[in-house]
Amino acid sequence: MCVLCVCVFRSIRVHFRLDALFTLNIDDEQQQRVPANFSTPVQDIDMANPLDLDTVIANLCSQVEHWNARGSGFVVDTIKKFLIVICKYRQLQGSSWLETLSVWPKSKRL
Repeated sequence: MCVLCVCVFRSIRVHFRLDALFTLNIDDEQQQRVPANFSTPVQDIDMANPLDLDTVIANLCSQVEHWNARGSGFVVDTIKKFLIVICKYRQLQGSSWLETLSVWPKSKRL
């Protein structure tokens, strides 16, 4: 299934979560199951910075490899949930101006 996402806001924030189930075959009859949760850093998406899915995939894959780095033998059995969190985002913009007192410009003190 292909999904096309059209950005109607100036910018959005995207965050990915992956809940997986790892299994380890101890012997022919026993199997150990361990759940694991992984998430990506928040990405700010706008017209200048499009969503980079290759970075998301690489980040999730490296987290899975790091989780299994010590040679435990666990294998990804199922992906329980893949969640995409999208929220509209508006950076702080504008400026503020405070009028200084009229006494200060006439003063020769620093």
